Amino acid sequence: MSAALSAHVVVQRRAFRVDVAFDVAPGETLAIMGRSGAGKSTVLEALAGLQRLDGGEIALDGRVIDRFAPPRVRTDPMRRGIVLLGQDARLFPHLSVRENVAFGPRAAGVAVADARADADAWLARVGLPGVGDRRPAELSGGEQQRVAVARALAARPRAVLLDEPLVALDAVTAAEIRTMLRDALDGVTAVAVTHDAVDAAILADRLLIVEAGRATQLGPVREVLSAPASEVAARIAGLERVDGTASAGSWVLGDLRLASTDVRSRALAAEAGRAIAAVFRAADVRVGESAVNAWRARVVRLEPTPTGVRLLADVGAAEIDAVTAADLAAGDVVTLSIPPDRVRFVAAS
Repeated sequence: MSAALSAHVVVQRRAFRVDVAFDVAPGETLAIMGRSGAGKSTVLEALAGLQRLDGGEIALDGRVIDRFAPPRVRTDPMRRGIVLLGQDARLFPHLSVRENVAFGPRAAGVAVADARADADAWLARVGLPGVGDRRPAELSGGEQQRVAVARALAARPRAVLLDEPLVALDAVTAAEIRTMLRDALDGVTAVAVTHDAVDAAILADRLLIVEAGRATQLGPVREVLSAPASEVAARIAGLERVDGTASAGSWVLGDLRLASTDVRSRALAAEAGRAIAAVFRAADVRVGESAVNAWRARVVRLEPTPTGVRLLADVGAAEIDAVTAADLAAGDVVTLSIPPDRVRFVAAS
């Protein structure tokens, strides 16, 4: 199947050069994640026509809509058939909710009655039946974002771009709209920039990790989150990742040796000398002596978390309670351990 959206985005930024290429299949949602300032929004702005390319090209449904190299092509952002949905709903305050949603179809020449009927249908689809006569100011932030989704999709775009649309919402509202978005985007080609792995897991088919302007990993969401190829990807997935070497079925780093009960991990570690990474959750790491998978580590810092304290060490990390943290400080040497069934090995470059 050919790509609905094919992009090679090259943009020269002050600190580094963004150079990212990817394809999005028809009806597929691609999530883009990475640290702040990695270049994610630059990619999205280039797709939307808000950022000029310094190289590469963007094609939609097989037609080039933006190209830097001669012959130069640049389709007017308003005529691209791409809708950008951001953190701010940006509804027209002087129009009713119905007219906001009907705006796109009416601008495209759809008859007024048909556009309004379609708007009501979309409002019902996003969970807001019967609010068409209200003004945006009469709605909550979450309701306004639902209207923004309806307005974006009512325009029948060829692709939808999502730029952190849930970040300004409370957790409960974000969860509700995330579920609604998943259903509303069914069959729609979309690219979503997010900082939340839950967004990627629920909304997207594939996940692209961007670091310092470069794509470092691309694949099915579950695959990327379960086998992160870099520390950045691991942190996004809520995992710790420590590079080491395979030796006799174990992971080795200096004097530290870890075993895993995972069959694939053991097979990977059987290739002596191969670069592999140990992947685990800090919540599964324990402070204290253990007969297996234990190592001495120096505390780098202690960070408060919603559920306790994160102990960041020179090798690995652990989630501990406040009582345990009270007896520790940066520079202390502790013994950390993790059960073999809680650690996996992945290939490392």
